[in-house]
Amino acid sequence: MAPLKIVLLTDFSPLSRLAIQYALKMASKLEAEFSIFSIVRVDGLPKSNMRLKQLEKTLMDVAEEEGKSLLKELKSKTNFPIQFKAVRAHTVSDFVKRYTEKNYTNLVVMGSQGASQLKKATFGGTTVSVIDSIYSPVLAIPKLAEFKDFKHVVYATDLKNVQKELDLLIPFAKIFGSHIHVVHVVSMVDKKVEAQKAATEEVIRKTGYSSIDFKLVIDDNIPESIDHFIREKKADLLTTFTHELNLYEKLFGLSVTRKLAYQGTIPLLTFKRK
Repeated sequence: MAPLKIVLLTDFSPLSRLAIQYALKMASKLEAEFSIFSIVRVDGLPKSNMRLKQLEKTLMDVAEEEGKSLLKELKSKTNFPIQFKAVRAHTVSDFVKRYTEKNYTNLVVMGSQGASQLKKATFGGTTVSVIDSIYSPVLAIPKLAEFKDFKHVVYATDLKNVQKELDLLIPFAKIFGSHIHVVHVVSMVDKKVEAQKAATEEVIRKTGYSSIDFKLVIDDNIPESIDHFIREKKADLLTTFTHELNLYEKLFGLSVTRKLAYQGTIPLLTFKRK
């Protein structure tokens, strides 16, 4: 099996360093190669302004120096192949999108900071922008997270593609010996929901994976209900499958995955439906 290609994003903050350490510990059971990138943002810089061009060069030099120091530190602690590069880009999501389209990437790992109400109401923070922009899976690591294991994984689903999604999730769960807690939240139960529930239970039975259960939760507030479910199960990881948002969804923050990323208390692993 070829090594996993894992991209790590850093701004050298404590949160991004925590995310890197988390990823390295997580990969101890895997064969992986790491590419670490620091993105120097150049959006809005007039190319004719020599002072701003000099500032950009200075920021790149600082990022390169910090990157060399980080690389030296990490290589003293792990045997994983690791490379670092500072890059110029208009936004973090712009770079990650271009990179993952040109380079096969199994996983993107980054720190996730809670956002203000203003950001939630508009286009969102960096982590959510990356999740929205790319098709590679994204693992968002919140503040204070520490990798112990993925003993309990909550899989929040809308029940639309359970078979395909479990086909992706179960191999991951087998690596870590995880118990998968499938949860679906609805405001009310009708005949359609009952039929979906029965179909989902049958799909789960046919997987042959014994460490899995399913719960239907009736609640109007999906993010809060899932958050409560996470605490109840003492989950180590939340997994969601998201889709490409239209402009209306972006403007009004209708994506459940977005809201879960903002309030995250445990790492969030997202897959994009193609």
